[in-house]
Amino acid sequence: MPAVCHVPLPDLAISNASEAVMNIKDSSKTQILKRLPIFCGLTDSDLDIIAPVMKPVSFNAGEDVIREGDTDHSMYIISSGSVEVLKTGGTGDEVSLGILPAGTFFGELSLFDDHPRSATVRAAEDTDSFNITRRDMLHCLGNHAELANILYRNTIMEIFSRFRAVTSNFTFSQHHLRTKERIINEIDRDLRAASEVQNFFVMAEDDEAVNSRAGISRHYIYLPSKAIGGDFISIMNDPAENICIMIADVEGHGISASLATGALKSAFAFLVPQYGSDAELFLFHLNNHLCRVLKTLYATCYYAYIDTSKKKITFAKAGHHHPFFFKADTGSFAELDLNGSVIGLMPDALYGSSTFDINAGDKILFYTDGIVEQRNMKSEMYSPERLGDMFRKNIDVSGDHIISTLIADLCGFTGEESFDDDITMLLYEFR
Repeated sequence: MPAVCHVPLPDLAISNASEAVMNIKDSSKTQILKRLPIFCGLTDSDLDIIAPVMKPVSFNAGEDVIREGDTDHSMYIISSGSVEVLKTGGTGDEVSLGILPAGTFFGELSLFDDHPRSATVRAAEDTDSFNITRRDMLHCLGNHAELANILYRNTIMEIFSRFRAVTSNFTFSQHHLRTKERIINEIDRDLRAASEVQNFFVMAEDDEAVNSRAGISRHYIYLPSKAIGGDFISIMNDPAENICIMIADVEGHGISASLATGALKSAFAFLVPQYGSDAELFLFHLNNHLCRVLKTLYATCYYAYIDTSKKKITFAKAGHHHPFFFKADTGSFAELDLNGSVIGLMPDALYGSSTFDINAGDKILFYTDGIVEQRNMKSEMYSPERLGDMFRKNIDVSGDHIISTLIADLCGFTGEESFDDDITMLLYEFR
């Protein structure tokens, strides 16, 4: 391997070499300045005056270049990389105003005014830039009045250009917002109309005279989490004036779930006359109907059939929570041991049923999972156990008072008066 020989250069040669390198660097800086609008109209010799005060500075990704509210006075020119401009919103969160790529600049107004920074600028990636401080710029302009006038004029023109852009964007945004407002108002009207239609779906159509003769009273509450929801109650009398009851909870919320309740309502209406007295057959045909017409949605469901003359009730379950069936003669809840898959998921699914006698003082509370799955600040669920306990504690209260008490307890548990799921309860009392 040949020996490496280092020959020292004379001091003059070193000085000339350094000056040459510096001239090359300043020349490249001049070319960068020529591409910026605030330096438009300046000659190369003018720019050569400013170029030496451009200091290279680098930032790592995620590092703040300037902070909103700071009072430093310097301008930045991005040579490589990019930065993100961020503004503090009304809630204290940072809102992104956009990305500035290589070749752009920011902070030029701080060279001439004393206002604090209006936004934060953060490196979106590893970024190289040039920095010009207010002190250095004023030093450059001190003996060059014509250069200073051109630079001030260009800065004002740049401000006006940005102001026009903001005004134009604001005008467009106003038009865009007005258009959106009209669309939102139309959607609101449609949702109100849909809510009225769904109130027809979630209703009882049984004959009050039949209930009265049989010593039956019923009460229900329906609180959708949105304008329209996926919970569903329907009650009808079959041709023999017995009572057919269905409570269901369609997967999801909002418009799609609401449309599914419409399909359930129509299916319930045409299946009850044929299969209402046979709970197992009723769920079998309801499931096949939902599988056929709504292939992407499913629902949990509970069906009950009250034989008013024989004083009996038959239950059938399709993936839904069992109701609480309070038996007055034992002072406890009846054990309901039924299985059955949700409806709309698997064609030709089979369902079982159980039949019980009905006695004076008995009460039944049907509900959807919206109430029992509500959570408090500790992320604890309200739970079926708590609902059953509250129902049992207030069993001597009648009618709407029971439902009101249960809702009040739920609000006390969650600390809220609105809920993130539909709340539905149906209460039957037998005298």
